Amino acid sequence: MTNVRGFFGWRVAAASLAALLAAPAARAQEPVVDAGLYRLFQSGAELGRETYRRTASRLETSMEIPLLGLRMTTSTEFDAAGHATRFLLDAYNLTADTLMLTYEAVAAGDSLRFTQTRRAGADRERRWSKAATPVDAFMASQTLAPLFDLVNRAGRRDTAYRVWGVEADSAVSFAVTIRGDSARVSGGGADAPMVLDAAGRVALMDVSVQRLHVERWVSGDTLAPLPGMHRPTPDYTAPADAPYTAVEVRVPVRPASGDTFSLGGTLTLPKQGRAPYAAAVMITGSGLQDRDENLWPLVQGYRPFRQIAERLAEAGIAVLRVDDRSFGASTGDAHAATTEDFAGDVAAEVAWLRGRPEIAPGRIALVGHSEGAIIAPMVAARDPEIAAIVLMAGSAKPGTQVLRDQAIGPFERASDLTPQRRSELEAEAIRQVLGDSATTSPWMKWFRVYDPLTMARRVRQPVLILQGEVDRQVSAGQADTLAAAMRGAGNRDVTEHVFPHLNHLFLVSPTDGSPSEYPALKDTAIGHDVLDTLADWLAQRLAPGGARRGR
Repeated sequence: MTNVRGFFGWRVAAASLAALLAAPAARAQEPVVDAGLYRLFQSGAELGRETYRRTASRLETSMEIPLLGLRMTTSTEFDAAGHATRFLLDAYNLTADTLMLTYEAVAAGDSLRFTQTRRAGADRERRWSKAATPVDAFMASQTLAPLFDLVNRAGRRDTAYRVWGVEADSAVSFAVTIRGDSARVSGGGADAPMVLDAAGRVALMDVSVQRLHVERWVSGDTLAPLPGMHRPTPDYTAPADAPYTAVEVRVPVRPASGDTFSLGGTLTLPKQGRAPYAAAVMITGSGLQDRDENLWPLVQGYRPFRQIAERLAEAGIAVLRVDDRSFGASTGDAHAATTEDFAGDVAAEVAWLRGRPEIAPGRIALVGHSEGAIIAPMVAARDPEIAAIVLMAGSAKPGTQVLRDQAIGPFERASDLTPQRRSELEAEAIRQVLGDSATTSPWMKWFRVYDPLTMARRVRQPVLILQGEVDRQVSAGQADTLAAAMRGAGNRDVTEHVFPHLNHLFLVSPTDGSPSEYPALKDTAIGHDVLDTLADWLAQRLAPGGARRGR
C-alpha cells in the first residue's frame, strides 16, 4: 500500500527523441505527420517524459518512468479507416535494462487476439482472444501520447472513440470535446482538460484531481536531465559517533515450497547497556523495498526504517532490517510471492535473531508499516513468544475495499467537480476496481480478499497502533477499527495514537495527504513525536520483566 497508482510519467532525452524521429529504412517513404516530447509533472515535480512519432499508419511512443523503474515502448498500426489493427508493448526494467513483459494485440475479423509474455526467471506466455468491434486506439495506464493522439485526430471536432484498455482488457468509450483552443477527454475514469496550440496539438493538460500537469516540450528550450534516473548507492554503515554499531548480515529463509534463499540486511546493536538486547524486526510496505524502506525516486531522502533503528538504539534496542526478497542484497523470487509468503520471511528473521547471542530471544518485537502492519499480526498470532507489535498505518479492511477508497478519494476531495460529474467518476472508478482484470499477480489476488481483522483478533501481545490523520492510502478511521477489534477479542494492552497533519508516510502533509503530493515533499524525515512515541512504548514493553499485558 506504499505503492502509488495513477498517471505517471515519462522521460526520453533529446538524443532519444532524435533516434525516435529517425524512421527505419523500411518505412522511410511514409512521412512523419507529427512528433514530439511531453513532460509530466505531479505537484510541481517532474516525474517523466514521453516521446511520440506519428505517421498516417503508425503511432510509436517511448517513455521512461524513474518513479516506477520502468521503460516502455509501444507501436500501434492503423488501417485506412483509422482503426487500430496491431499493438505492441514492451516493458523494461529501467535499472537493469532488461525486458520484463511483451504484450501484443492483433485484430482478426471481429476479434482481437492477444499474446502476453512475462519474463521472470522462465518465460511465461499467455494467449487469449476476445470478440470486439473495431477500436481506434490501445492504451496502457502509463501512457499519455495515445490520449493526445485522439485529440489531434479529432481535428477540432467533437468525436467519440473506442479505446482498448490494456489493464482492463476491454473497450472503453472516450469522448473528445473541442471548445475553441480547449479540449476535454472523458472516459475510462478520466476527465482531462487540455489546451491546444495553433496547430491543434495538445500543448498542456491539467488534471486537478491528481495534481497532474503535462506540457509539450518546445524544441530549442534547454531541457535539464530528468531526476531519479540513477539510484544512489546505499550506505548502511554507522557513523563514528553513532550510539550503535551496524553489522551486515544474511538471514536464511527456507520456505514451505521453493528453493532456500537469503535476505541481506543490517543488524544495529546499541552501544549502551549490555547484551543480550531486546530487538525489533522492521517490516516494509508493499512493493519491493530496501531495508531502509527508501522510496526513491518517489520521495527523495526518505529512509524511515534507518531513522527508527537509530532512535531505538538510543533506547537500548537492537534492530534488524532487511531488503525484501529479490531486492537489493536479498535473493529469492518475489514474482509469485504473496503477503503470506512475506510473513514467512519475517518469521525466518525472528528465528534467526533468536539464535544470536546478542539478542534476548523472549524480547523481540515487530514493527510494520503499511503492508508490514498487515504482516506483523499474522506473525504474532502464530508465534506467542513475540513480545509486542507496532502497526504503522495498518489497514482494517479487505484489499478490495482499500482499493475502492483509494480510487474514489481524489474525486471526493476535488472542489472543481459538479455533483453529477463526481458521481459519474466515482462510479467508473469503483467499476474498474471491482472488475480489474490486472489481478493476475498472486500478490494482488491475495490482497484483494484478505481481511486483516481476522488475524488482528488473534493477537494477544501488546499492540501500538500509529496512524497519520490525513493518510489517504489507509484512512485514519481504520486505526480505531483495528484497536476496537483487538480489544473486543480480549487484548488488554492496545494503544492507539493518531498524529495530526501526517500522511501515510508519517510526514507532514503540505496539502491534503494525497499520494499525489509525495514527489514534491521537501521534509522527508519522520518527526521526533512519532519516533519518541514508538521508542518509549517499546522500551517499556521490552524491558527485562516488562509488562506484557496484552496476554
